[in-house]
Amino acid sequence: MFIVPISPMPGVESLDKISKASQNIESSQGTQSSFESMLTDAISQVEQMQEASDEADELLAAGGIDDLHTAMILAEQSKIAVEFTTQLTSRAVSAYNQIMNMQV
Repeated sequence: MFIVPISPMPGVESLDKISKASQNIESSQGTQSSFESMLTDAISQVEQMQEASDEADELLAAGGIDDLHTAMILAEQSKIAVEFTTQLTSRAVSAYNQIMNMQV
């Protein structure tokens, strides 16, 4: 029977290295987008999908386009985006409620 030897644990880094690393992370976060901006961008994309789907439906009903497939694809993409946004919202509200119901 072979017993695997225990490897030594790495030593604790100095506090200077840790503080420099946290400062680097904070400075890099300024260039990244925040959660709010990502959420706003996602909602605006869903709105654009809905507008494109509505426009395709209107053109199809008015006889402006003969391609039913494109209109149906746009409608399904819009439907899926709205369903995803709705599920994301309900899960976020559920998570918020769970956090608020936690006893400290």
